Amino acid sequence: MIGAILGGLCAAVAAVLLYLAAPHQKWGALPCRPGLLGWAGALSLALGTMLLLGWAGPATAIFILLTLLMTIWSVVPIAIAWRRGAPEGKR
Repeated sequence: MIGAILGGLCAAVAAVLLYLAAPHQKWGALPCRPGLLGWAGALSLALGTMLLLGWAGPATAIFILLTLLMTIWSVVPIAIAWRRGAPEGKR
């Protein structure tokens, strides 16, 4: 059970890091280079995949991983846009 939770957390962190490494992310100024965030996201994704594979079968682990990635990549840009508010003159 702990492998599933840690694997899910690693996958969630990986999704956010990989989003921030994208050239068209809307977060704004980053504290470090995007390349570094990309490599950290890839390593976190690999660790999360290994943890999920140790807990569930291969198909289940990959589907869980992809579902987490899709969910976070769908929610994070909307949350950032909501947090920033409407641009001036668009209200």
